[in-house]
Amino acid sequence: MNTLTQAQKENYALVNSRLGLAPDAHLQLSSKIKAIQQEKKDLVFSSDPLESDVPPIHVSVGSIAEFKKMVGRPDGNDDYDIEYPGPLSVNHRDLLASVHSKAELLQKMDEQLYDKMRQAAHAYVMGDSRRVAEYEPLINSLMFPGRIAVFTGEDLDIPAGETYTIKGEDPVVFNFEEINEGRGATLVITTMTSLHTQYFNAED
Repeated sequence: MNTLTQAQKENYALVNSRLGLAPDAHLQLSSKIKAIQQEKKDLVFSSDPLESDVPPIHVSVGSIAEFKKMVGRPDGNDDYDIEYPGPLSVNHRDLLASVHSKAELLQKMDEQLYDKMRQAAHAYVMGDSRRVAEYEPLINSLMFPGRIAVFTGEDLDIPAGETYTIKGEDPVVFNFEEINEGRGATLVITTMTSLHTQYFNAED
């Protein structure tokens, strides 16, 4: 395990602090992960406790703006890897202006609008929120209030040849001081995830 500098320790602690976690939350989860690793391979980290091999820490979140603050990725960062949806169409703007409830919106919205909303939510959190500001009321109406699942610890070792998967309906925050991938190990991400680590080591 690498020795963290004071600045790295503070960076790691800041993520947990923004999420409102207790100081020893990461220590408790680290112990649980190490115990589970002795019993199972190919672990699942899910926001759904029923399918997650590791128990998630759930944190309530009131809006997409609050979620962005928790994740700690401000506007103006490099967003070359973010896919932004196009502007709302005239038909979709008219629809949003005409509905009077969440139930009515869900009944009338089409798959295209739903997909663009999900893409906008990811872009809002991980990219520049100003570029998808017109989607914010829609996102808050259908996706919030909600919760996020947090997995946090001192270090996470993915043994050689194993696959660890991050999944679930709710967004996930993954915060470890150090993540080590053994030879041929894989970390698969299938849901909106904010991953924080001070060291990421992968064996060739």
